[in-house]
Amino acid sequence: MSENEISDLIVKAYSNQKDGQLSLAIQSWNELLNHPSVTQELSANAQLNLGNLHLQQGNNDLAYESMAKAIKANPNSSEAFFCLAYMEQERENFIEAINFFESALKIKPEDVGALNNLGNCYDRINKSSDSIEIYSRAIALDSEYIAAYYNRGNAYSKIAKDELALKDLTLAIDLDNNFYQAYYNRGSVYKRLGKSKLSEKDFAKAKKTGPRRN
Repeated sequence: MSENEISDLIVKAYSNQKDGQLSLAIQSWNELLNHPSVTQELSANAQLNLGNLHLQQGNNDLAYESMAKAIKANPNSSEAFFCLAYMEQERENFIEAINFFESALKIKPEDVGALNNLGNCYDRINKSSDSIEIYSRAIALDSEYIAAYYNRGNAYSKIAKDELALKDLTLAIDLDNNFYQAYYNRGSVYKRLGKSKLSEKDFAKAKKTGPRRN
């Protein structure tokens, strides 16, 4: 009977999530957590889902608490570590975010999204060399990962490695010829190098492809 009750609660929780009934889904996951026969594995999954639901509702403190409980129940939950890292990153607690992203990557080293965000955190604390190394790891895993080229190009620009910056920003543009931020930043590098015609061309393209203002 207990197995059937647990199965019914899981189905109910996922159905409510799918239908956008977030509060009902939260209620179902909490019912599952309070069931006397819930396993540690199911508890970890329930807490992970609760964390994501709380995030969607804007309840960051509850989300953080649920993700921490998910890790306690399953220390190999790379997704929970990633979510905690992302929340710390949003709060601009970059050292804490770095620690959580690195924990996620120990479990799932091929996660290019975690690598890119980790690189962004190092960049925000002005560790450009570290960020460049991290972005390069992401690119080694996915040679068409546009965000890593763009971010590495910006990091190169910060330390005045302009030719490398231009190369990466150009690669980002090659992957998406409407990437207006890449045009603008490449234009800024050209301007710094005194290449006014090329910079003006990129600035014009950035303006053309960027979001329209009313």
